[in-house]
Amino acid sequence: PTRRSSDLIISYFLYPMRILVGKLEGTPGTLETLTSADFDVRVRNPEVTTTVEVDDEASKWARGDHAEDSVVTGSQSGTITFSTRLTRGTSVITQPSWFKFASGCGMLPVLYSGKGYGLQPRRQYDEKTMTLYVYDIKRGATPTAVCYKFAGCMGNMTVAAAGVGKPWMVNFTFIGKLSAIDMNVANGAILQMIIAESTCSEKFLNSDVYIGSHAEKVSQFQLDAGNEIQPVIDQKDATGYSHYGITSRKPRLTMNPLMDSTHDVYADVANGVTGCPSTYACMVGTTGIAGHVSLHVPVGQIISAGVANREGLVGWDLNIKCLANGYTGAVASGDLEPEVTFELLQGARS
Repeated sequence: PTRRSSDLIISYFLYPMRILVGKLEGTPGTLETLTSADFDVRVRNPEVTTTVEVDDEASKWARGDHAEDSVVTGSQSGTITFSTRLTRGTSVITQPSWFKFASGCGMLPVLYSGKGYGLQPRRQYDEKTMTLYVYDIKRGATPTAVCYKFAGCMGNMTVAAAGVGKPWMVNFTFIGKLSAIDMNVANGAILQMIIAESTCSEKFLNSDVYIGSHAEKVSQFQLDAGNEIQPVIDQKDATGYSHYGITSRKPRLTMNPLMDSTHDVYADVANGVTGCPSTYACMVGTTGIAGHVSLHVPVGQIISAGVANREGLVGWDLNIKCLANGYTGAVASGDLEPEVTFELLQGARS
C-alpha cells in the first residue's frame, strides 16, 4: 500500500546539537565564508532570535467588517547570545581563540612583548564586525542542518565569576543583519570543530581583589563592557542594514566585598570620590604569573553601595563606574592609553 505523508519518519532538529561559528569580517557587513578552521571556540548555550520587522501588526482597511489587512514585511536582523569559559592562550603572548568575539565587542588585543596580552575597549574597534553562523542539526548518522547566517554583527560582553572556585565566564550578546537561512545544509557542509583550546579555564580562586589599596574579600564579580549597539541603515541592502556598530560605552564593575572598618565605603560614595590608583583603581585576579588573567580598572568611582547580607555577614553590593585612564600627559596608568577604562590582562605588562 502507498504510505501517506503522515506515516513517513521525519527527523527533527535537535537543540542540544546546536553549534555557533564566527569570524571577524574584512569589510563591515560583508558576509564571510566560514570554514572548519573558524570553529575553534568552545561556545556554550547559543541562543538565536530572528526578527523581521512589519509595518503595522494591527493593519486593517475600511471594508465594512472586522477582517484585517496583510502587513508589509521589511528589515531582517537577529540577536545571538552565548557564553564561553575564559581560557588562556597556549602561551602568555598567544591570543586565545575567543579573543575574536571580544574584538567583535570593540575590544582591541594589545601585545606586551614577551609578557602578556591585554584586551582594551578602544574606539578604533567601534566597527570591528563579525560573521556568525548558527547551525541546528538533525539527528542521524548523516544529518542535514539549518544554518542561520548573520553578517555585520557587533556585540556587548560581560566577564564574571558566579562564586568562589567558579570559572571566569565571558558572556556575549551580538546583533547583526540576517543575511540568509539555509534550510538544507548537507552533512558534508556542516562545519566540524578541528581546533580547540586545551588550556584550562581561569577560575576565581587564589585571586586578589583590590579597591585602591584595600584588599577585599569578594565572592563574585562582573565587568559589563556596557556597549550600546546601533545599526547603520542601508536601504540598498536586502536586509535594510549595512552593519552594526558601537555608539556608546558605559562600562561597570560590580562586586560584593565584606564590610570592614578599614574602608569607609559609604563616605566615599557620599563624597563622590574619584581619582587615581590610590583611590578607586580596581584589580581582580592574579598578575605576574605567566598565563593567568587579571582585570584592571585604572580609574573608578563607586556610584552605589547597598548594604547586604552575605554568608551571615554584612557586606556591600558595589557598582563601580569605570572612568577614563586620563588624558595625554596625565594618566593614572602609564601603560595604558588615556581612553582606556579597563583592561583584561593575560600575564603581565612588564
